[in-house]
Amino acid sequence: MSKTFTVMIAMAFAVASVATPSIAMAGPYVGVGIGGTKTESTLKELNLVPQLAADIAVIGSDPNFSSTDVSLEFTVGWMFNQHFGVEIGYADFGTARDTYTLPESCNTFGCQSREWTAQMQTTGVQAFVVGSVPLGESVDAYLKLGAIAWDADYAGYEKNVAFFPGPPIGERNAAVNYSDSGTDLAAAMGFNLKTGTPFSVRAELTYYDIDTTDLVFIAQLMGIYTF
Repeated sequence: MSKTFTVMIAMAFAVASVATPSIAMAGPYVGVGIGGTKTESTLKELNLVPQLAADIAVIGSDPNFSSTDVSLEFTVGWMFNQHFGVEIGYADFGTARDTYTLPESCNTFGCQSREWTAQMQTTGVQAFVVGSVPLGESVDAYLKLGAIAWDADYAGYEKNVAFFPGPPIGERNAAVNYSDSGTDLAAAMGFNLKTGTPFSVRAELTYYDIDTTDLVFIAQLMGIYTF
């Protein structure tokens, strides 16, 4: 994901290289961003460990969980001057999903390959205080500190990867489905590339301290329109 953010910053600076110099923009603004979410946790933290002892013996009692997906964000804010502002928004983190190979089930008729899937689907409403420093006429660097009120749907389920003659074989793990919510710390850093018009482009990295995870962050490009 760090490589993704590096590419995004390079793209944003490419926009700045052809931009018309402008003064720092202040006032109300709206924005739409798209990027990538990185989620790291463990199945125990997510409460998605399969139930069967034979499966736990193979994948472990607390295997790592790691996933990336596409993120989408909508934001509105107000820069009171070139250094200070506030912002609220909505973030869709996409679906974090990881899979784990389980032991085969076999009988005299054949064998069945099995797989456990764990997933977490998260959205949230967030609010930030924004601090910005002009680096030049066309570039601002900024930091954001705030919180996110998040909602997440969790699921764990077993499926057959390959099936050979015969009916379903052996005992199966019961599916797990539940929801959770909370309010946790959020912080971001980025660059705002101005174009000499009300439009600007942000390259941004946001960290979220969401419960049940070890690491969640979004790297994105965001289009901003300042009124």
